[in-house]
Amino acid sequence: MMMLILVAAGLLQAETHVAVTSEPQVLVFSRTAGFRHGSIEPGVKAMQSLGGDAFTVVHTEDPGRFTHDGLASFDAVVFLNTTMDVLDDAQQQAFAGWYRDGGGYVGIHAAADTEYDWPWYGQLMGAWFMSHPSVQEADIVVEDRTHPAMSHLPATWTCTDEWYDYRASPRGSVHVLARMDHDSYEGEQMEGDHPVIWCQVFDGGTAFYTGRGHTDESFAEPAFREHLRQAILWVIDDGWIELVPEQDLGQAWRQASGWINVHQVMPHESNPRDFHSGAASESKAVKSPGVLVNHGEDHRGDLVSAFEHGDAEVHVEFMVPEGSNSGVYLQGRYEIQILDSHGKAEPRHDDCGGIYQRWDESREPHGYEGTPPRVNAARRPFQWQSYDIIFRAPRFDAEGVKISNARFERVVHNGQVLHEDVELSGPTRGGFADEVPVGPLRLQGDHGPVAYRNVRIRPLGSAVSD
Repeated sequence: MMMLILVAAGLLQAETHVAVTSEPQVLVFSRTAGFRHGSIEPGVKAMQSLGGDAFTVVHTEDPGRFTHDGLASFDAVVFLNTTMDVLDDAQQQAFAGWYRDGGGYVGIHAAADTEYDWPWYGQLMGAWFMSHPSVQEADIVVEDRTHPAMSHLPATWTCTDEWYDYRASPRGSVHVLARMDHDSYEGEQMEGDHPVIWCQVFDGGTAFYTGRGHTDESFAEPAFREHLRQAILWVIDDGWIELVPEQDLGQAWRQASGWINVHQVMPHESNPRDFHSGAASESKAVKSPGVLVNHGEDHRGDLVSAFEHGDAEVHVEFMVPEGSNSGVYLQGRYEIQILDSHGKAEPRHDDCGGIYQRWDESREPHGYEGTPPRVNAARRPFQWQSYDIIFRAPRFDAEGVKISNARFERVVHNGQVLHEDVELSGPTRGGFADEVPVGPLRLQGDHGPVAYRNVRIRPLGSAVSD
């Protein structure tokens, strides 16, 4: 859902009105029914100045805006330091319906101190407020610097704010972007894991939360302002993270040896088992997404993403020459095979679209087992193909013992469903051996030339509770 906003001005308690533009619109909501932060007014002003030519903002404290018609024109809603019960039952239903229809939500600081009696909102938020020490400087450890709201930040973000303790860590239900370093400040009450910034694709929409935003000064910080701007843009763009960078492969991939980023690929004139060498050697235009190719004699390694995911939705487009072989590994461990297998009558687990074989202790006798695709949807060599994958990561208890297996919830190849709800008893043969809560996306590149484009991923939240 593309978002659009309206430039706002006026008194804090009154809703601002501006003529509708073609830009995305964002509704900033700051009603309080409990503690009221003094930073709301500078926060509103900051929000109104962030959009530039990307979005415009409407600010309101009127819950009556939360109706089907009242929310219809907005692509994102920001809860800016809201507290306690700010919406009645009908308004809650309208907001949830809008969100489920593809809306984007951003919660700032005290959004976690809001709507404690609304379980759905608790899942949307990820965690509720418990306590806080005094305002002080502390270190935020950035866990994911590939997310657009985090990529401009240092690995350790040192800043002054009010640091919330939450009732429980949301890790495992959301994608954690950053956590608190407890050794860097005093007075925390939340023992152990302490996420402070996170995001998720959840129940039809996209959600982002940042624990910062208590102080007036925070809304004047360039780093925090860019953090908020990119969070809003991310939820407007439905939570996708693009992994084909404009130029430097190191922006998105921690391992990229043997790969280059080019304009396009095409069949080699004299070698049907390779791409055209001219296309593979051309430089790519600045600001132009390209094609990642493991070409010719350079196909010696895999692409391994800097982004690490748990539950995730993945879209990849790929092209193989005649006889070539690759694979998409979720968490670097569970493979959907890529192969030149067009026209094969009875595809196996090791043909295109198959879930490649893995060691299965539950089998008698123990041995390898894979899952063939329902149909052979593979296209001819040198044609672009696509996978759309919904993946659920393995679950572990507090001691790190696996309590449920990973599974492919759904795999679609060129628009055809190949797999649904396939449980994975262990990693693919040739995948990373251990099983973990989060891991990288891995694109195989050591079995022949292959090209990828439009590679993107978004972190999924937990299933919705009744």
